[in-house]
Amino acid sequence: MAEDVVGANPQTQSIVHQALRCPVGALQPAPAAALKLLQVTRSENTGLDEIAQLIETEPALAAKVLKLVNSAYYGFPQRIPSIHRAATLLGLSTLRQATLHLFFYESMIQSDTKRAFDRLFFWQHSLLVAILSRGIAERLGHEDPDELYAAGLLHDLGKVILESHGKLSYSEFLSTAGTSGKATGDDERLFFGIAHDRLGALLSETWGLPDVVCRAQALHHCGLAESHLERPQAQEVAIVALADFIAWTQGLGSVRTYTSPSLAPEVLELIELEQLGLADLLSTADQEMTEIATFYGLRFPSPLQLRANVVTTALALVNASQSATHPVGRQPIKSATAPHQSLSPDVFVPQTLRALQQEFALSHLLLMQVEPKRRRFVATHGLPELPQGGQPPGVQIVFDRLAGDLILCLRKRTAVMIHDTPPNHRFLSLLGASVAAAIPVMSQGRLQGIICLYDPESQRPPEPSVLHEIQGVAGELGIALERSRLFAMERAKAEIDALTRLPNRSAVDRFLQEAFAQLSSGRHFGIGLVDIDHFKAFNDTFGHQTGDDVLRIVADTMRGLTRPGDFLGRYGGEEFLFGLMSPSESGAASYAERIRREIARRGRMLEARFSGHPLSVSIGIAHSSHGYVDTKSFVAAADKALYTAKSSGRNRVCAAWTQGTAAGAH
Repeated sequence: MAEDVVGANPQTQSIVHQALRCPVGALQPAPAAALKLLQVTRSENTGLDEIAQLIETEPALAAKVLKLVNSAYYGFPQRIPSIHRAATLLGLSTLRQATLHLFFYESMIQSDTKRAFDRLFFWQHSLLVAILSRGIAERLGHEDPDELYAAGLLHDLGKVILESHGKLSYSEFLSTAGTSGKATGDDERLFFGIAHDRLGALLSETWGLPDVVCRAQALHHCGLAESHLERPQAQEVAIVALADFIAWTQGLGSVRTYTSPSLAPEVLELIELEQLGLADLLSTADQEMTEIATFYGLRFPSPLQLRANVVTTALALVNASQSATHPVGRQPIKSATAPHQSLSPDVFVPQTLRALQQEFALSHLLLMQVEPKRRRFVATHGLPELPQGGQPPGVQIVFDRLAGDLILCLRKRTAVMIHDTPPNHRFLSLLGASVAAAIPVMSQGRLQGIICLYDPESQRPPEPSVLHEIQGVAGELGIALERSRLFAMERAKAEIDALTRLPNRSAVDRFLQEAFAQLSSGRHFGIGLVDIDHFKAFNDTFGHQTGDDVLRIVADTMRGLTRPGDFLGRYGGEEFLFGLMSPSESGAASYAERIRREIARRGRMLEARFSGHPLSVSIGIAHSSHGYVDTKSFVAAADKALYTAKSSGRNRVCAAWTQGTAAGAH
């Protein structure tokens, strides 16, 4: 049964009620005949007469069906005068499909206005997923491909329900998704209290739609291994999930975004692509979409545009892959030969370079490490020492621009001399030398970086025997860098707050200690304590799950406003701490005010969800230039300013250096 998968219960029904403007019972996605039509498609005894009579119970619909039947899409030479005649000529399957998408187009799509959620674009997506779902089902020998057509047509029904009947519309959700740079199911649940897939399935179950429709809605974004479905049922969900993914690759996702829909690994275990004949499947779908688009006044992309969409989609996937955090693949490697006692590269790398310089009387050494996300080598450490912060101007190499002997070094994983030849000119000019040596830094076959040896003054090349000896040390350095990388990843995982996915209190304390230690070099910073106003009231009124959502909303908003290099963490309870490196006092106040305004703006947008409880924050800020002796006194100053902000009426920013005045207002 669908309810075993959807899992409707009083708590879930309450969440649905909070998300929608009207009771579930008052919602109908289309005339009652549409629901009946979906239900009778499962009956083997349903005939043409019964379908024709059902359509004729809705005169307005019958007229539109005849208009579609007599359009250029079907191309009959003579006018078809009746639904019964249309049923005879088209056949049961075609008539049901035409009637179904007319039903839902009329009731849910046609009222489109120019908003962030483009209903016509969504309708093209739904039609394409329906056509692909039916085509895949036919090629897999499914007993009723029409069922999969209906499931594909309605798989994202929850989105248009939220747009039409949500207390907060799907357009409003899309307009705020930019804060986090994504629009996933987790973001939906945070914003609405429920994701579109679960909402659609719950409503469809309430309306008595077929189980296959409900299952496809509930599970097409989920892993199927945990669903405990029988293989035929799981394959039906997989068909819709694959059709959804294929439509997205063609540039026709449900919304205009390059965020990839999740595709469970079980999908390709349940469906063998070789059985589908993808070229024929796509060609047939393109032809049908082009023809039906004319009737709806849509402009379906041309074959050339579809090819361009595939390229754009592929590029988006590549960028997403490069930006993703790499998972830990193995435990840190323990090497008995590695002499490094610290796991900080800023400690063991300079030690190693100094030892090499002294041992082999070398002039200049430079370590360039791999930066995978940006596909380049970047100078991180050197002797003579690099300017503070590393990366001397110009000393970086994008992978695509590698040339000459440097490529030979990386391909053969061996030390090479880099002589003054045209392919090497660019690299040597970066070093200011006419000859150099490059030694790969490896760990378990993985390239960590390269050590460059050069002498801008004498321009003498290192001895070959020196390169051989240094290559052994480079291997030890590679092991240490790999251990350091894995340690940093593990520490980051341990210092992440499970609820908000922000650094936790331990990470906050470490940031404060490290930033405070830099004051001796004149690098000042500002901090702010952010407290959610009346947070206890959210828990008491709506429950702790909603309270958790409020924490995530505030965290997500601040994360979207935080620059690379700055810090944001959960300080405890409903408090957060941000750190701004090297801002002025006015810069810290301006940043805090941006946070306050954006959270207040989202709070006003969410008033329909948190009725009577406006979401806002109070912020206290402090700046290190005021001579605090330690982190404790520094945070205490920000905390005192926060107390002033809350006692002055909340929803405001107060600065420790101007106690008694508030920046911003509510």
